[in-house]
Amino acid sequence: MKTLKVIGLLVLIFAAGFAGGVVATRVVVRRMVARAVAHPDATREVVRTNFERDLNQTLHLNPEQRGKVHDILKDSRDKTRVIREEFQPRLNAIALETRTNISAALRPEQRKRFEQFLAENRQFLAVHELPPKKKNPAK
Repeated sequence: MKTLKVIGLLVLIFAAGFAGGVVATRVVVRRMVARAVAHPDATREVVRTNFERDLNQTLHLNPEQRGKVHDILKDSRDKTRVIREEFQPRLNAIALETRTNISAALRPEQRKRFEQFLAENRQFLAVHELPPKKKNPAK
């Protein structure tokens, strides 16, 4: 009986630790996402900088290679921006049409819950704004 109590206690401690870890991770991730959404420019810059740093460390790039890789990545971002500027309005129109059609198919109380769902899950049928164009400094 004593062994059973010890095993039960260990299982309980394990379950509590697991549940606590899940809750803590969820809270941290939500805060990180909220911060990223609130400050998209800073987030983009941090991601870009971290990516270049990780690439540099992984590949052991010399200074000349770092400069070339930086220029290649910048060129890629510029090309991607052009495509995004061309297609984002069309993607936004599709997302808005989808939201409208779903909302029209719902009862009033369901519409309220749908709007709440969209607010809590911003990535679902998201309408994205393009970041402001950067002014090209003289080279």
